[in-house]
Amino acid sequence: MKDRYYATSSVVPGVYQVPATLGTDLDKSLDDLRNKQLFDFGFQDPNKIEVQDGSKSYFLTRSGSDWWDSNGTKLDSGRVEDLVGALRELQATKFPASGFATATLSVTVVHHDGKTVERMSAARSGDSYIAKRDNESAWYGLPASSITSVQAALANLQPVAPAPTK
Repeated sequence: MKDRYYATSSVVPGVYQVPATLGTDLDKSLDDLRNKQLFDFGFQDPNKIEVQDGSKSYFLTRSGSDWWDSNGTKLDSGRVEDLVGALRELQATKFPASGFATATLSVTVVHHDGKTVERMSAARSGDSYIAKRDNESAWYGLPASSITSVQAALANLQPVAPAPTK
C-alpha cells in the first residue's frame, strides 16, 4: 500500500493511519522546514529600530502611532512603515555553511513593549548577503535586493510635512 502513511506519538500509545497529504507535506529537506525570517516581530509594531549601515546610523522610536528620530524630529509614519515592511520581508533563500568576519549592516528591533529585542547583522558576499541573528549559529543567505530595499527605505525617511499655514 504505497500511498498509506502511519504515525506514532510519544504522547499517546498506538500506530495511526494518517492522510497521505501529511506524508507528502513532511517529505521535505531540513532547509524547507527551517524558519527563514530574519525577524519574528511579524505584525507586532516595533517600539524601536536601530540601524548601523556602514558609517550611517539610524535610531527610531515609536510613541503611539508616531515615529521619532534620534533628534526628536517626528517622521513621516508612512515612510517608517516602508522600513518596517522591508525588515519584515528579510527572508533567507539559502543557508550557507559559513559567514562573515565583519558586518557592514546591523539592525536591532525592539517590540512587545520593550520585552523582545531582536538583532541581526549582515555583510555582502558576492552578489548577495549573508546574515546572522544574534544568539543563533545559523547563517542566512539573502538576495541583495532585500538589503537594498531596507537601505532605500532608510534613505527615504523624512520628517512629517509641516501643516499648511492659513
